[in-house]
Amino acid sequence: MSGMNPIAILAFLSAFPYQQTPAKPVTLTRKYTLGEKAAYRVRADIQIQSRQGELRTFIPEDEGLEYDFTTEVTKLKPDGIADLIYRRPTIKIIEGETFDAGIKTTTEKINLNYLLTMSPINEVLADKDLNPPKKEKAGPDKLNLANRAAVTRRAQSFFDGFIEEVQRLSVFIGSLDSSLDFNPKFPFDEVVSGDTWKRTVGFQPQKLKGTDGKQAVQRLDITYTFKGTTKRGPKDVYRIEADLNHETDLSQFLNQLAEVDSEITGIKRFPLRLKAKVTYDIDPATGRTLGAVAESEGGYEVVLTSNENDPIVEEKLKGRTTMSLLSLTNVSQAKKAPAKKTPTKTKTKGKGKG
Repeated sequence: MSGMNPIAILAFLSAFPYQQTPAKPVTLTRKYTLGEKAAYRVRADIQIQSRQGELRTFIPEDEGLEYDFTTEVTKLKPDGIADLIYRRPTIKIIEGETFDAGIKTTTEKINLNYLLTMSPINEVLADKDLNPPKKEKAGPDKLNLANRAAVTRRAQSFFDGFIEEVQRLSVFIGSLDSSLDFNPKFPFDEVVSGDTWKRTVGFQPQKLKGTDGKQAVQRLDITYTFKGTTKRGPKDVYRIEADLNHETDLSQFLNQLAEVDSEITGIKRFPLRLKAKVTYDIDPATGRTLGAVAESEGGYEVVLTSNENDPIVEEKLKGRTTMSLLSLTNVSQAKKAPAKKTPTKTKTKGKGKG
């Protein structure tokens, strides 16, 4: 191409476009080792702002939750399935400073002790509580529609379970399926960067597709996205992001259950929402979660028909949770290692002098 001007060279090269090598598919799988014992720390911080009645100012409330947990692989089964012991002995609760008191820290003994059967995609196949069974508390009373004021209070109480689940999901410290402890869930098929898959993290009232606004308690799914390989310090890791976006109106579900409308219950709207993102770093060789960061925001309102412009109850929340791998050992190898013997001095008989 001697003598060709730069424009002609560019035109020549454009006729042969650069062929990018397609990304190699990756199989995400958790590979367990017998005797493997991992220790993790989880720290969650939640900021809640709430107001009720005619109070115009939001009252802030900060709370921190911290716990350590361990997993110990006790048995390997076919198809990559493993039994492990999961222990979470205590949880530390850090209550933020208020007008009346300073920071308060308490430690509760919860003594979680489970035998779990885990699949290679991080699904809990079976669980057995190794502690003695506890007595169950009585369930909530049925909704009484006789008095409108009572209905407002009881409706909020009726939906406390759904509200509390959203609060738990905001910091991902709820059930074994939704907490960071055994996540992320892996897909069944190979993935390349950008591929997505879904898993259920809870159940919430949601609109049924193909119906005229009817609701039912349905699965609440989180969407995972494989982001490819990145760096965690000097080490190459797989990055997975998870997104959760939930928005519903609990008043519609209440009206549907009671077979009445808002004029009877006095509740015009009861919006409940949560938006969250979790970032996981995964060891490419073992599929072990090395660390995770979750951030969320959400809240709810109770709006009465008597005053549609001013919620009678309002709560806003923000959450941030981190999980870190503290240590990794192999218990079975430690047991097999021979104990070091202390050398002993031996006396030898010999002839004395004289």
